[in-house]
Amino acid sequence: MAYFNHAFQKLLLGTNPTSAGSNDNGWYTGTAVPNGTGLIAPGIIAAVTATNGDNTFAANTVLDGNAGVPTIAQAPQIYLAQGSVNTKDKLGPFAGGYKESVKTKGINPRYVSKFYRQDPISPLAEVSTVCLCDGGVPQCGTSYYLRLDIKGSPALRFLSHNLSRTYSSNNVCCPADPLASTAIDPMQVQASWAWLIARDPLMNQFIQPTLTWDNTAGSFDVNGWYLANPTLMDTDLYLAIQGSSPFLTDDEYVPGSSDSQCLVLEGAYQDTQFGTCSFHPQDFYELAPVKIYSSITDQNGDPCVDQIWCTNLSQLAQQGSGYGYRYVRDLILFRRYMQEQYVYDPRLREVMDQDVITNSGLVQTDQYVEYGILHSVPRFNNPTSTFDNDQYLVTIVMPNSSSAFETWMSAYIALGGNGVTLQVI
Repeated sequence: MAYFNHAFQKLLLGTNPTSAGSNDNGWYTGTAVPNGTGLIAPGIIAAVTATNGDNTFAANTVLDGNAGVPTIAQAPQIYLAQGSVNTKDKLGPFAGGYKESVKTKGINPRYVSKFYRQDPISPLAEVSTVCLCDGGVPQCGTSYYLRLDIKGSPALRFLSHNLSRTYSSNNVCCPADPLASTAIDPMQVQASWAWLIARDPLMNQFIQPTLTWDNTAGSFDVNGWYLANPTLMDTDLYLAIQGSSPFLTDDEYVPGSSDSQCLVLEGAYQDTQFGTCSFHPQDFYELAPVKIYSSITDQNGDPCVDQIWCTNLSQLAQQGSGYGYRYVRDLILFRRYMQEQYVYDPRLREVMDQDVITNSGLVQTDQYVEYGILHSVPRFNNPTSTFDNDQYLVTIVMPNSSSAFETWMSAYIALGGNGVTLQVI
């Protein structure tokens, strides 16, 4: 016997929180509307009674999502209905009913097995710092080598391989005694590295270099400076930083006078993407962050034995989630289950006015909160004489969490007495 351990899925959009009527982030909280599922605004989700029960509630009544839940006798099961996002009800002389609300199967609280909320995860760029180690003293006329390795999906898609560069600092100085050991400002070395990164046509696509001092109280945008001064040198960059820093006053550096001067390397890759007009479900969208590996080497590329520069991963990259990129594609899939085929030709989409990209309220770059209700629909009359049931997962997408929806749905599910409560993922 084949075993099917998945759930049939339905996607509902609560992406129109500013529509007419009272609602909470796409959850209908207005006055009950008898026989009014067709009156639910586009992108609004409402609870609807599915049966008459004891006739206290009429079937097909839109319930107030901010009021108390009915009893189990009044509403043995409900269904969720979402106002259609289609703007035309009929296409051609035969196909119609496109503005009919989207409805779930009947939800019986006794058969609900899971109720969860998945909050979006904010993305974090990877940040690596290069600072002078405690006791380190950079010397005039000595080149220092910074190796950067850029790895991850962005680099592989952009270059078909990981990106690696080694930058040699240019410590130009004129001490009174050329043979004497002369300390220089560490910012001079860091400014040279930053200038080389900013002018590298490949590396500057992945890294935003910033020079900081005074425990990051002061900072200097190197990329912005280089774009405005593409013909200037690293020594000019150092002079520009001197004008911004309160303690960098001249080229003479006294060891121990610096205050957390660092070169900050932040992953800043932006992928080229198509817009909504030419959208195709197979378009790639990049969510993976840039991975930065920094190290100090000698002139042969080997790791330095005596380190005066310390590299540190100050912020680990984190991939974001909950973006509209995914839900737009899920919506296309679920509409296909309803025999609403997605049209790839943008001009035909415009004529039919059935474009889910522009009508759904989903913005691909925005992040959304996802709710899930996993429930079963038993088959009490099965030709095989085997009692079984179908499992359904209702996915609800809203721009923000809805306290009214959570309160109402949790109270209704509690009527089933099976101990299911809201889980936050």
